[in-house]
Amino acid sequence: MKIDKTRIEQFIREKVEVDTLTDAQIARQLNVGISTISHWRNKFNIKPANKFKRNFKERYGPDALEKFHRMIRNEATLQEIATDFGFSREYARQVHNQLYQKSYSEYLRHGGRRLR
Repeated sequence: MKIDKTRIEQFIREKVEVDTLTDAQIARQLNVGISTISHWRNKFNIKPANKFKRNFKERYGPDALEKFHRMIRNEATLQEIATDFGFSREYARQVHNQLYQKSYSEYLRHGGRRLR
């Protein structure tokens, strides 16, 4: 049986990068072991999915990321963001770091310019 590596790579890449699925979730879809998916993902240099954004939207609503970005662009403080979403200022800081890969204070030092 010949394996079409291109199709496997495209499928796994889409599931990881677009759908942000884990190896276990992909393995269930294909009815194979998790280690098989992990092997192919590593072979094609595909990093594991970053589930942070998906989990954030699931918890705070489908438009939560856009709302967070809009508040940052409008120079809301971390405390204002935290109050609006109903979480702590510290969690607002952590969310900012996850989304922008830079600290909020560094963002402000650069005049609020878009960092990524």
